[in-house]
Amino acid sequence: MRRGIWILAALGLMACDDGGASGGGDSSEAGVADSGADSGETAPDAAAAPEGAMLIPGLTAPVDVRFDDYGILHVKCAVDDDCLAAQGYYHAAHRFVQMDIGRRFPTGRLAELVGAVVLDTDRGTRHTIATRTGESVAAQIWATADAPTRSGLEAYTRGVNAWLDDLKAGRHGAALPDEYGFSLIGEPRLDPWEPTDSIAATLLVVRQLTDSSGDDLFRGAMLAALPPAQAFDLFGLMPPSRSTVLPREDEDSASAPAEWWRLIDAHLELRPARDALLAAARHAGPRAPLSDVDFGSNNWVVGPSRSASGHALLSNDPHLGLSTPPVWYLVNLESEAGLHVAGASMPGMPAVVIGQNEHLAWGFTTTFFDTADVYVEQLAPDGSGVLLDGEVVPFLEREFTFERNDGEPLVETMAYVPHHGPVLSIDEEAGVAITMRWAAQDADTDVNYLGALARATNLEEARDALTNLTTIGQNVVVADRGGHIGWFPYNRVPRRPWAGMERAPFLPLPGDGSAEWGDWVPYEDLPQVIDPEAGYVATANNDMTGALWDGDPANEGQLALQESTALGYRHERIVQRLEASDQHTVDSMNDIMADVRSLAGERLVPHLLEASDGADLGDGGALLRGALEAWDLECPSGLDGIDPDTAAPTDDPGVAAASAGCMAFHVLLPRLRRGAFADELFAAGFDEGSVPGYRPLYNLLLRAPDMAVGDVWWDDVSTEEVVEGRADIVVAAMRDAGTFLTAQFGDDVGAWRWGRLHTMSLRAPLFSDAGVSSYDHGPFINDGGYYTVDVANPSGSNGDRYTQRAGPSMRFACEAPADTPVRCTIQLPGGQRHFRDSPHFDDLLRKWLVNEPIPLIADVSEVEPTLVYPTPNP
Repeated sequence: MRRGIWILAALGLMACDDGGASGGGDSSEAGVADSGADSGETAPDAAAAPEGAMLIPGLTAPVDVRFDDYGILHVKCAVDDDCLAAQGYYHAAHRFVQMDIGRRFPTGRLAELVGAVVLDTDRGTRHTIATRTGESVAAQIWATADAPTRSGLEAYTRGVNAWLDDLKAGRHGAALPDEYGFSLIGEPRLDPWEPTDSIAATLLVVRQLTDSSGDDLFRGAMLAALPPAQAFDLFGLMPPSRSTVLPREDEDSASAPAEWWRLIDAHLELRPARDALLAAARHAGPRAPLSDVDFGSNNWVVGPSRSASGHALLSNDPHLGLSTPPVWYLVNLESEAGLHVAGASMPGMPAVVIGQNEHLAWGFTTTFFDTADVYVEQLAPDGSGVLLDGEVVPFLEREFTFERNDGEPLVETMAYVPHHGPVLSIDEEAGVAITMRWAAQDADTDVNYLGALARATNLEEARDALTNLTTIGQNVVVADRGGHIGWFPYNRVPRRPWAGMERAPFLPLPGDGSAEWGDWVPYEDLPQVIDPEAGYVATANNDMTGALWDGDPANEGQLALQESTALGYRHERIVQRLEASDQHTVDSMNDIMADVRSLAGERLVPHLLEASDGADLGDGGALLRGALEAWDLECPSGLDGIDPDTAAPTDDPGVAAASAGCMAFHVLLPRLRRGAFADELFAAGFDEGSVPGYRPLYNLLLRAPDMAVGDVWWDDVSTEEVVEGRADIVVAAMRDAGTFLTAQFGDDVGAWRWGRLHTMSLRAPLFSDAGVSSYDHGPFINDGGYYTVDVANPSGSNGDRYTQRAGPSMRFACEAPADTPVRCTIQLPGGQRHFRDSPHFDDLLRKWLVNEPIPLIADVSEVEPTLVYPTPNP
C-alpha cells in the first residue's frame, strides 16, 4: 500500500568556520506522504503534516536529505525512485532557471519566456532538433525508455513539480533566481514539468557536441568560392600532431596527404548553391566555422601496472561553456534498493551523467564522430519537392505554433525531406534546397543508460549498459575495482560505403541518392579497447586511429568516420605525463589535469624564432621575440590571486618569464593566422569572422609539404608587386604584436603578465548571448592557454580579446580499490546554488581556478544532518 510522504526538518544546525559550510542550514531528514490516488486513501494535508514538512507526492518511505560543507546534495532513501524525486525537488530549488531554459531552448519555446526577440532561435531549434519528419525527439526517446527509466523520470518529475507547487504557494522559501526579474520576461511562466522535459533538457548539449552540419555548410560555402586547393588547406582534417587514442602499428603507412585535394574538384558543383549554403548556415549546427578553440575535454584511465597502489585510476575534465550556474550539479544518491551513485548530474535529468558507484567510475569526452551530413538537393521542376534517384519526393510540411509572452501566438510552416530531415534553405533560382541528416533524428534508447550504468558492478556490465547510447557522441572511459580499464566510444555512426574525397562526408553531399546512409556501424566495429598493453588509454577529442593524418578519413578502413577533431596536442601531452611514471595516484591524475605546459608552443616557437632571426622587428617586436626565447613553455597567469582588480604580480622571476612568454605567444598567434590566410579569404568575399581556427596555421608551419598550396599562403595577394614569404609575415606579426604589448604593458617584459589579458567569466545562458551581461559572473584570472591540458583557449583573440569562454566544466579523479568502494575527488567552476546571496553560489569556483579538488563524498553517513526548513536556498 503506497503512502504519501513529507520531508521533515532535522534538528540542529551545523556551524562552520568559513561562513559557507554545512551550515547555512540546508539539509534535512525526511518523512513521507502520498496522495493515495492509486489506493483510494486520503492523503495527509498540509495541516496534518509535521511542522516544516515539504510534501513530495508518491514517495514510499522516509527520505534522508543532507547537504555537506559545499552544499552538495546527499540523499538516502528506501527505493530508487524516492531518491530521484528528492533530486528533482532540489534541482528545481537550486537551479530552476537552468532547467527552464534547458527544456525550452531545444524545443523552440524560449519566446514563452522572453518574447519575440528569440523567435528566430525558436524557429531554428524547433525545425532542426527533431526527427526526420519534424516530430519531437524527446517524445521518441521517451517512447523507447524501459520501465525502470520511465518510472525514474516520473518520480523526478513529481519532485520538480512539488517544488513548483511550493513556489506558487510561497512555502519553504522556494524562490526564483534573479534572471526571472528581467524586464522582457514579465510574469514568469511556470509550466509544470513533464518527463519529456528532462529528455529535452539534454538535447541542446547533444546538438552542440554531435551536429557538425554547420561546419559542413561553411566548408561548402568556402569550396564554392575558393579554388579546391586553397579550400582543402583551410577546411581539411589533417591534424598537426600524430598522437592517436590507439597507437598506429606503422606511422609511415599513411597516404601522402597532398594527392587527395585534387579529387575534391569533382565532388559536387557547389558554386550555384553558395547562397543557399550560407542561408542554411544560419539555422544549422551551432559550431563556429572551422573553429578549434572550443575543444578541450580530456579523459583517461590507468591500469594497475602504472598505479602506485596497484588499483585502477580514472580522470575526466569535460570541456563545455563556462556558465553561471555551472553545467553540473553534484549529488550523491543512496537507495536501499540498489541505486548508489555519486557525481555530476545535469539539472533537469535524474541520476548522474558522469560519476561513480561503489564498484566503478566513468568519464566522458566528445568523440567527434561524423554523425551529420548536409545535402544539396535538386528541386523538382514544380518546386514541390526534391529529386531522389530521378523521382520526386514531395516536401513534408508541418505547422508549428510559437507562443510568446509579448504577443499572439505565431504559426509557422516548416518543410522536411523525409529521407534526410529539415529543409534549411531553398534557392528557387538555382534550383536547389539544402537539407541535413543527423543521427540524433533517430535517437531512442539513450536515457536507459543512466540507470543501467549506475547499477553496473564491473567493466563488462558497464559496457553492456553503454550499448543503450545512440546519440550523445561520447568517449566513455571506465575503471573498476577488479583493476580493469576500458574505452568505449559508443554511438550510432552511419555506414558510408561511398565515402572518399569524391564524396567527402565533411562537405555538402549530392541529394540525388548517390550518398545515402547505410546501416549503423556495429558497436563491436567501433574503435575501443579493454586493458590495453600500455597500461592506460586516453582521449582528448583527437584522432582515434590515425585515419585523419592524410586528410581523408575514409581511406584506411575505419568505418566510423571522424571529422573536426582536436589538433592532438592535449592528447600528446597527457601521454607524455602518463608514460613518465608507473606510480600514478589520484594526486597525479589531478596534477595532469592542471598541466599548463604548451606543447603547441614547443612545436611552433622554434620555427618562428628561425624565421625572424636577424630581422628588424622594431623595439616592441624585439622584446616579444626575447620573451619567446626565454619562455619555458609553461602558461602561468603571473599574478597572485584571481581578481583582476587586486591581484599583484608574483615575485618569482621564473614565473614572470613564463607568463611573459605565454602572453607573447598568444598575442602573436592570431596575427600569424590573419597574416597567412585573411588576404585570400577577403579576396574571395569572406569577412574577418571566416578566418578558420589554428589547424591550417600549424599545418603551414609544420606540414607545409603535405598541404595543397603550402608556402604560397605566405604571399599577401593584396600586394600585387611584392611576393611575401614566411619570414615577411612572421616579422610583420611580431612587430604588430610587440607594438600592442608595449602600448598596453610598457617595455618592461617583466610586467607582461598573462593574467592581465587572459581572464574567464561565467556567462549566463541565453542572456549573455543576447548582450545582457548583468547576470554574468566575473571576470577572474586564469592560467593555461591554447591546447594546454588544463584547457584555457582564448575564444575571441581576433581584436585582441583573450577572454576564456569555455573550459573544464568539472574535474574528476578516482581510484578503484579492490576491497573498498571507489573514492573520487571533484572540482566545479561555480557552486551548487544559483542564488547570489548564497554561500554556495561560487564557493567551489575559487578552488577550481587553482586546481584544488575536494573529496566527492559517496556515503550519506559521512555528512552531518543539517536543517533545511524554512529555506532550502541559503
